[in-house]
Amino acid sequence: MSKIYKVFCRLFLTVALAAFTVSCFDEVYPGTYYVFNGQTIVDYLEQDPDQRFSTFIQILKKARVYGELETYGTYTCFAPTDSAFAKYFKARNIQSVDSLSFEDCDTIVRTHLINAVLFLTDQTEGGLPTVNQLNRYLVLNYTEDTLDDGVIKARPTINREGVVINGDDTVENGVVHVMDNVIRVSGDYIYDIVKQNPRVSLFFSALNLVGLEDSLQKWHDRTYPTISYDSAYEGIKRDGGGSTYTIRYMPERNFGFTVFAEPDEVYAAHGINTLSDLIDYANNVYHASYKEEYDSLGSRYDTIWRDQRCPLPRFVEYHILPFSIPSAINFNCREDIIKAKVETSILDAEDYFEAYLPHSIMRISRILGNGTYSGVYINRRGVGDSGEGEINRSFYRGIKISDVESETLNEGCNGYMFYIDDILEYSDFIRTDILDRRMRIDCCTLSPDFLTSGARQKKTDSNYEGVGFLEPTNFHSYNQNYCMWVRSAFVANISYQGDGVDLQGNYDILLKLPPVPHDGTWELRLSYRGSAGCGVVQNYVGDSPLNLLPCGIPTDLRLSAAANPNIRWISDEDFDGDSIAIDSYDKAMHNRGYMKGPDSHYTGDKENGGETFRNYSGGLIARRVITTDYFMAHKNYYLRMRLVLENPQAEMNFDYMEWCPKSIFSLKEDRH
Repeated sequence: MSKIYKVFCRLFLTVALAAFTVSCFDEVYPGTYYVFNGQTIVDYLEQDPDQRFSTFIQILKKARVYGELETYGTYTCFAPTDSAFAKYFKARNIQSVDSLSFEDCDTIVRTHLINAVLFLTDQTEGGLPTVNQLNRYLVLNYTEDTLDDGVIKARPTINREGVVINGDDTVENGVVHVMDNVIRVSGDYIYDIVKQNPRVSLFFSALNLVGLEDSLQKWHDRTYPTISYDSAYEGIKRDGGGSTYTIRYMPERNFGFTVFAEPDEVYAAHGINTLSDLIDYANNVYHASYKEEYDSLGSRYDTIWRDQRCPLPRFVEYHILPFSIPSAINFNCREDIIKAKVETSILDAEDYFEAYLPHSIMRISRILGNGTYSGVYINRRGVGDSGEGEINRSFYRGIKISDVESETLNEGCNGYMFYIDDILEYSDFIRTDILDRRMRIDCCTLSPDFLTSGARQKKTDSNYEGVGFLEPTNFHSYNQNYCMWVRSAFVANISYQGDGVDLQGNYDILLKLPPVPHDGTWELRLSYRGSAGCGVVQNYVGDSPLNLLPCGIPTDLRLSAAANPNIRWISDEDFDGDSIAIDSYDKAMHNRGYMKGPDSHYTGDKENGGETFRNYSGGLIARRVITTDYFMAHKNYYLRMRLVLENPQAEMNFDYMEWCPKSIFSLKEDRH
């Protein structure tokens, strides 16, 4: 077929599609069609000199997507070769494309297509920033491969199994990455993924016994309001912090889950070989962890498997997070941000997440490098690869998270499963010792929607982009005269992890706070980014939305820490190295309800002029002490943030919050 003829056909198709309301193609970008003079994805596949894509072309046609890739749109296409499909067919005892149904072909195609242009050279390891057409995140990793000349090269792989032979081949309507394997995808729920993995049979027996099958089969939230095409895909413009942001609203809300599962051999190492053994183990742990409750209950709930007071459901539910994360390295901020903005000699990159077990929380931290402790850990206490403790307490290794083996799927349509290398428990030791620490919680982790949607730590072509949300989980607005979005993360952004939750308008927001791990006196702190365009906010805290008390005077976000007379920020340098004077000033500032920012994080790249938050006087980087009170681990608590001065353009850049126990108040460690 000549190129002129093909262009004519495309032009004819454009006119035909405009003339008729019914199309045989699924319309991804309605109302917009283009006639290309250059090579499209279809041209790339058809004109390959080695004719490697004949099977994929057949599948595209059978799925009725061929025309889309020939005419319009913006795509990333992972294109498996004929040899890749030969392996795929053999593994599934399939003879040819003729053996595949339309639904099979549609699933294969939409697994390999993303409605955005993603060059792999621009991406970091972990989940790609945009879902594929099945609303799944593909995961990018690098594996070492020895070439024919003996040179070892890092090869990009997708979902731990498909090597990209050729990547970043630009075409008129996107980019093509050639694959040596077909990317597998499961239509099963995460419950079924755990069930089908023989290495975690004992954990699944417990999961099944406590009756979580229905809960772990949630996926689409049908109550989410309809979002217009323009708001979801074209985006709206908002001025924030002196820059204009493009905000694309989350088009739908999905439930997601992350499951941590111990392989059977981990249980065996602890003498646990049967479900009865695991039940006894859970009873011992949770009777001690919830001692006061079980002193009154006795053991009468120990075999009521679907009652949350039963120890076994508590054991299982602490293995589940109520959001989906595609790769272990995605629990924490991106590696480029860790290297640039975190002083890892002082503090590991850390995040805190509320688990599926009611009123429970876990710390997940990441250690970079190739040392003994490199990797991602749950409830670890220590710094870096040293094996040393912190906050004047002994080292605790925690539990390492790892991906499942490449031949086993860890992805369901509504979540992911990861192996862990020791038994995960919310024991009294974890609650009152390991988690008795200042917990700095990035605001972009406060709603499962921020995480499951991929808005958190999203890397985009433009730094000034964000994902908008209407009533995200854990948030409630008392009025609708505002806009809320999660900012795309970038190193130069003067914020904790390069991102943040932005509000603009006459905001009045209620947030359900993450739980404290044990009863006691805790201090609640907030950190905002301030600027002249920000407003004045009054904070309220209580154990019910109907029982909220105002906390101190309103916080003026329009003034920098140095300019605000209530803060009276003074640089450490002004004390000429007098540590006693610095300590005294810190105490006086704390008594006024403020603290300097931490010295473990930087406003930008620490190698290129970034300052520690503690030394930065611009913006409102200081921490605001909201309240110090007795909080209980079994209760919900709420924070209300209300704009005091009505202003439809007022901003609030919500960066991070902290729960700090009384045991840490007087320690210099809290400077970190």
